[in-house]
Amino acid sequence: ALSSQTGGGAESNRSTRQHAAKMADNISPEEQQARWLEEGKAVVKQQAFLMKRALDNNNLRDGLKYSSNMLCELRTGLLSPKNFYELYIMVADEMRHLEQYFHDEMGRGRRMVELYELVQHAGNIVPRLFLLITVGSVYIRSKEAPARDILKDLVEMCRGVQQPMRGLFLRNYLLQCARDKLPDVGSEYGNETIDGIDFLMHNFAEMNKLWVRMQHQGPVRDRERRERERLDLRILVGTNLVRLSNMEGIDAEIYKTDVFPRIIEQVVSCKDTIAQQYLMECIIQVFPDEFHLRTLEELLGTCSQLQAGVDTKAILVALMNRLAAFAKTEPASIPSDVDMLSIFHSHVSTLSNSNLELSSILDLQVALVNFALGFAPDRLDFVDQTLASVAATLVAAKVSTVEGKAKEAMVQLLKTPMLSNGNPLTILALSNYGGLMAYLNLESRTEVAILVARIMKSSKVTVTSAADTEALLSFIQPLVKDVVEDSTGEAEDDEDFEAGQLLVASLIHSLDAADSQVLYQMYLVSRKHFGQGGPKRIKHTLMPLVFRAIMLARRIKKQESEGSAPGVGSKKVLGFVLETIKGLASSEPVSALRLFLQGAQCANECAEDKIAYEFVSQAFQLYEDDISDSKIQMEVVLTSAATLYEMDQLDPEDYDTLITNSTKHAVRLLKKPDQCRAVYSCSHLFWNGNVKYEDGKLFQDGKRVLDCLQRALKIGDVCMQASTNVHLFVEILNRYLFFLEGGNEKITIKYIQGLLDLVSEHLSTMDPGPEADNVRGHLNQTLAHIRRKKEEGE
Repeated sequence: ALSSQTGGGAESNRSTRQHAAKMADNISPEEQQARWLEEGKAVVKQQAFLMKRALDNNNLRDGLKYSSNMLCELRTGLLSPKNFYELYIMVADEMRHLEQYFHDEMGRGRRMVELYELVQHAGNIVPRLFLLITVGSVYIRSKEAPARDILKDLVEMCRGVQQPMRGLFLRNYLLQCARDKLPDVGSEYGNETIDGIDFLMHNFAEMNKLWVRMQHQGPVRDRERRERERLDLRILVGTNLVRLSNMEGIDAEIYKTDVFPRIIEQVVSCKDTIAQQYLMECIIQVFPDEFHLRTLEELLGTCSQLQAGVDTKAILVALMNRLAAFAKTEPASIPSDVDMLSIFHSHVSTLSNSNLELSSILDLQVALVNFALGFAPDRLDFVDQTLASVAATLVAAKVSTVEGKAKEAMVQLLKTPMLSNGNPLTILALSNYGGLMAYLNLESRTEVAILVARIMKSSKVTVTSAADTEALLSFIQPLVKDVVEDSTGEAEDDEDFEAGQLLVASLIHSLDAADSQVLYQMYLVSRKHFGQGGPKRIKHTLMPLVFRAIMLARRIKKQESEGSAPGVGSKKVLGFVLETIKGLASSEPVSALRLFLQGAQCANECAEDKIAYEFVSQAFQLYEDDISDSKIQMEVVLTSAATLYEMDQLDPEDYDTLITNSTKHAVRLLKKPDQCRAVYSCSHLFWNGNVKYEDGKLFQDGKRVLDCLQRALKIGDVCMQASTNVHLFVEILNRYLFFLEGGNEKITIKYIQGLLDLVSEHLSTMDPGPEADNVRGHLNQTLAHIRRKKEEGE
């Protein structure tokens, strides 16, 4: 009766839609798919409603008829896998109502074996098997027959559907219905885990065959479309492996003997690239890491049996990354008898000698290095061995510069140990590491060099030897030296360039050693490299080197004063500073001039008067040759005067020569106000209590002080702006008072009175305003100081 009443209406509806499909040439495929899906969903919705109404009325006969009509919608061959899946989910949801009805019938005492036989009379095989599986699910729960026998019958019966897509979804429905009813340890449906394994493996094998068969159906021109459809359906096959991995009774030993060999047999025998790629990745992802450790040799050995189109590199990389993470989080779980490093190295070497592309070989080596560093961070010898293999591969391939994906892999290969270890000096000490930089172009070498410099800065690693300094600066050469032989010709972004140079400059501060001679040697190595950097680079790199060398000179002088022998004298270090600044002078004269004055101060502190004189004279020479900006000239004259005033170790004759030059430079300034201020500032140089003659007499020349002040007064008098005149006169007045109080006999009261009269005269001619108020305020403070001194009797 069920056979005669089911399928007629649904068959008619489907024939109508197929005929309409032939007539619908004027709409897009996407629109046609949407239309077919909506028509199918409408039928399912209608038949499901009728089915539930019949079941509510306890009319099993009509309920089975309407459910069969609903299931007939899954016989369509018009829908794409994505749309078929949507329709299948809708049907599966509705079938739960029928399954619940069967369960209620079981509770009312009905034997499930009768229903199990009844539904097998459905006219079409697709609805018949869906109904059989639904009843079978309740049949297992009734325990009227062993679950093992029912599952075996169902999985065998599903062979009746060999159309790939319908067969895959049918078997997926079987798996979903049976997933909580498999014999397993602690299961109420049987404790024999092997029975559950047999069912899942049988279903997996059949689904894999159906999935592979999809590739060979239809014309060749639709090959790409079929491949996309297959990829959409791959999760249906993988679900079997996921359920296998969740079985409680499967331990590492059972997996190795009863599960893994059967899975691998299916993977290898299918001889399909897409299937092998997905299933190998699925095996790695779904099964526990402990299982992989027990079958590592066999799993890696399978890679050599896969089809040529399979990306074995991606499979190995995924496996190594997973095991590396496992070893890092649970190191105690690694079996002592499993030497993972040797196993992986052996298989990676075998693959590297095959016909893999260079980029794939390098990707494998990156994964191997990453795995080694994650599994055994202290095994840097293994990392070096891997790098040696890479070098040998590149030599054998006769490659001078890697490009494309191989270049990206090489960059990653060099970055990985640096990022993992955190100490660039340790990695640079590996014998095979630095040489691989030569296979990269300038841009990629710069990228790696920047990473090394950043790690050095962030990790605060200290460089303690000249050899380490040489290794570090040689490795980051793209940041230190101008390289043109392999440049792309594109101008580097100024901001990026400066950021790179600032990183290099920061490395100078990581150079340190307790032995001053060793540190001096490190600075010599640094200057050798930085000197090749060109004008744009040395302004960033030589300046911090000069300051660090000045600090070393002061340290050595302190050690010498304490009676120790540093191994290198402060005089030698100061000579190094002098020569280094000279190297900077041509490209950065202003910075070099300031550094000369810094060096002069340091030489004075170290009691090296001749070197101090040389520093200042070099500064003056640079001023005369290269400084033309009037604002900078004024700044330099005042800075040099202040520097000279503090230098107490100079020979008086040398000091006289230098301050005379400084005063000449002051007189030659472009702007009159600048001249005036510079000249009266230089007057202090001729009244210096820090410089002494051999007989102890201080260097104090009152006449020359007066000459400077008189000269400043004349310059100020010719300034055209009245407010500037008066300001300068008040400033000069303060200098006269300073020297009068300091005991300069050439400065007398008449000069003070004359200046006061001059200021008053000019102040009376100024227009009222803020400037006049400022001058009056300054003058009033000066007059108050004079009155206070008179009251004190000075």
